[in-house]
Amino acid sequence: MKLFWNKVLAGFVIGAGAIIPGLSGGILAVSMGLYQPTIEAITGFFKKPKENFKFLLPLAIGGIIGFIVFLMLIDSLFADYQTEIISLFMGLVIGSIPSFFAEAKGDVKPFKKSSWLFALLGFAFGIILILLGLKTGDGTGIVQREVTPLMAMLCGGILMLGTVLPGVSTSFVLINMGVYENFMGIFASLVKLKNIGSNIGLALCTLAGLVIVAVPMLLVVRKALEKYHTQSYFALFGILVSTILGCVIQEVMRNSGGMELYRYFIIAALFAVGVFCSYIMDKSMKKLELKSESTGESLAE
Repeated sequence: MKLFWNKVLAGFVIGAGAIIPGLSGGILAVSMGLYQPTIEAITGFFKKPKENFKFLLPLAIGGIIGFIVFLMLIDSLFADYQTEIISLFMGLVIGSIPSFFAEAKGDVKPFKKSSWLFALLGFAFGIILILLGLKTGDGTGIVQREVTPLMAMLCGGILMLGTVLPGVSTSFVLINMGVYENFMGIFASLVKLKNIGSNIGLALCTLAGLVIVAVPMLLVVRKALEKYHTQSYFALFGILVSTILGCVIQEVMRNSGGMELYRYFIIAALFAVGVFCSYIMDKSMKKLELKSESTGESLAE
């Protein structure tokens, strides 16, 4: 049961990261060690449907809750306290780096220093995406487009792309397309039970886009992780580092005019809380994994 709630919490973080500007749900999944297991559970679902369902269910529950909660916060709390919220998530990511780095190296002996080349390539890829995202900043001056059924399907595909390909901030992409506010407004209205008739159709189109992109992308990524585990993880490590740098740059630019002194203390405190929570979650997950292995139970149970 503890493992279940840990996964719900992890799903919450991933779901929130999918819509927070500068972050990526995929990179958060990577940082928590859930990226490859989740892909394997989805692509191999029908091989062990019961186990994979139990593994994916808490992540899905947490992801939906995280998406909805932060969707509602985007228009209120997040608008005034974006830096504080992002600092908390950055703490979660940075706190998990030691565990992620150990997973990246794996059991390969001797360790190949050439693997750092893939980290460099991943870092370069992430930086390019960040520069493209920062090109238009927060979207000022961009005309907001109407979300048609076809556009909703495209946005759904982009959301899935950002989850499957860590480092791709879907929020930045949608902002640059001029649809971020209107697209998020669809789901905010559904949560508030407003304009259900028109918005439910757009939500279904979004779901169709998610599925269309998910099937080929997940299969390709799984093959890459299986055949080139170390290289893939080092590339992901490079993207993870670039994401952290990108968030720092983004917030420095947003707060170039300075902040009240007390906010710096709050940011530091939230960052420390994020690091601590990441450490506790990682330690708890490993204990539960070892317990499951010693008793012969499946991790998905």
